[in-house]
Amino acid sequence: MKHSVHPRPRSPAHRHQAGLSLVELMVAITISLFLLAGITALISQQSGARAELDKSGRQIESGRYAFTLLQDDIEHAGYYGQYAQTIQMPAALPNPCATDAVSIDASLALPLQGYDSPVAVPSPLSTCLPDANHVSGTDILVVRRLETDDPPPSIASAVAGQVYVQATPGDRKTGIGPDPSSTLYTLVKKDGVTPAELRRYIEHIYFVSPCNLYAAGATTCTAAADGGKPVPTLKRLEISASGGSTVFVTTPLADGIDNLQLDYGVDGINSGSPATPFITAPALADWPNVMAVQVNLLARNTQASMGYSDSKTYSMGVAGTVGPFSDAYKRHVYTGTVRAINPSGRRE
Repeated sequence: MKHSVHPRPRSPAHRHQAGLSLVELMVAITISLFLLAGITALISQQSGARAELDKSGRQIESGRYAFTLLQDDIEHAGYYGQYAQTIQMPAALPNPCATDAVSIDASLALPLQGYDSPVAVPSPLSTCLPDANHVSGTDILVVRRLETDDPPPSIASAVAGQVYVQATPGDRKTGIGPDPSSTLYTLVKKDGVTPAELRRYIEHIYFVSPCNLYAAGATTCTAAADGGKPVPTLKRLEISASGGSTVFVTTPLADGIDNLQLDYGVDGINSGSPATPFITAPALADWPNVMAVQVNLLARNTQASMGYSDSKTYSMGVAGTVGPFSDAYKRHVYTGTVRAINPSGRRE
């Protein structure tokens, strides 16, 4: 007898789907794309927020650092070692670019000297600060003092071309470089034998420059500076020595500084305290009486922020407001009043 073999039917429990249908696959891909787009947008937003935070952090650091540098120098302005006498007032504003001992000695009468928002750098300052290196309409500040390092340099270690001042409570000698003949730095201490302290003369000229780094081969700011995107920068000219000659050296201090405006508190009654209100442009006779300086610094990000337009105005002290700039750079003002400790302290 023949038996036919029939396949055994599978129960529903053993029936498994072998794969996805085309519709299910397309739905899964669509959902994945939406999720991917959301994650990408989130990462992009987080990256943008972090970039803006970094820009703001650098701007805050530059602004605070610039203010601290000015504050420290203004507080030390007029430090002339042990010298305690009144210095005769010059007939005209001293030349900040002077490199001879006679002119420098006369300029000690003005520990602080400023130029109020010059459109062009005035003469004779323009001989060491080219107009192309100064942002038009921003203030310029000259600070004069002696080095505060202890112990001060000895006469034997004086550097050729460097300016020095030897001081006692009643006298001073200003010279350049060493004194091999022992005829210049002749002041002595109370014992009548020990040479009086010799300190390096420091003159700093603060200004806002249109750029940070010059283009290759250039000595002034041009459109090619900073890689073709000039960044306004607080800079300082400092009297120094090079190759045995007295020279001025420019140092970038803080990038992103857009503007500098200074207001001066003048003591007209010899009390050691500044009168109010502060003024922006003291007369020649007022400069020895400047007891305090209000510093107004405008700092901006060094990089633009996409989609941002600066519609704000910024108060810069007595000079008024600046802006709106209607560009893509975020800004902040740093303001504070700094006491000129040495000139004011001598009057208390």
